[in-house]
Amino acid sequence: MGFRVKHLKGAIAAFVLSGVFAIAEALPSLAGGFTQPKNFNFTSLSYSNFDTDTFHKQEIQFYLEHGLQDNLTFIFKSPFAWSRNDDRGGDENSGFAPQEAGIRWRFNRDPYWATALQANVIVPLGYDADDDPSGAGNQDVGLEVSLPVSRGFQVGKQRFGYGTVEVGYRDYFGSSSDEFRLTGELSVDILRRFALATQFYGIYRLRESENEDFSKIGGQVRWGANDNLTLSVGGFKNLTEFGGSFEAQIWYTFGAGKKAESETPAPPTEPKSP
Repeated sequence: MGFRVKHLKGAIAAFVLSGVFAIAEALPSLAGGFTQPKNFNFTSLSYSNFDTDTFHKQEIQFYLEHGLQDNLTFIFKSPFAWSRNDDRGGDENSGFAPQEAGIRWRFNRDPYWATALQANVIVPLGYDADDDPSGAGNQDVGLEVSLPVSRGFQVGKQRFGYGTVEVGYRDYFGSSSDEFRLTGELSVDILRRFALATQFYGIYRLRESENEDFSKIGGQVRWGANDNLTLSVGGFKNLTEFGGSFEAQIWYTFGAGKKAESETPAPPTEPKSP
């Protein structure tokens, strides 16, 4: 079967270890259950690369969250990718990778815990995702339903942190295997405007598939230049095969909505990857 229990056990263990290492070394990073206040916007522009011995990819991605209501957020993700596959004679591949649009509904009002239900529609465009081993998706329209749970906490007078665990199920309306997806993140401020983060991403095929299961672990350093602008630099190490990636992000928030003040403020929401 495409869904490998052995790989899943290893992924869960890797996620637990990543959290332990993050706490021990003040490393952290991901917020899934929180929503944007009404009329407030979170945007991200990111660059990343992905390399194995035989596959090389670069990607630029635009990401948007818009608060429809305080507990309801619209999500849009638009990546554009270039890649080369040496296993296929150096074939080159470029175009808009599968686009995603969806809704996140937060159904609790606890100031520290955020639990939400999220649904995304995935639409493939010009980029051939079937030729991409980095978890980019497939060439079929799909629907993903996920349950993110986040927890904010205070670690000093002006320092905060948060953790997130998210489980999801993605179904493709075609021959592609449906998928179980697991995401985890821990982020902690080391200074008032600097944070360290660690993340885990895993994709597990539930049926026989040409695409292998995929997982990676990584970390980031984030600097809040001001209340609206954040810069982030980091990288990932592939767990299911050789290789890794580098990424840089610019986050910007704006809008008429005002974030609700609380003892532990909600962290900014970061675009999920993959």
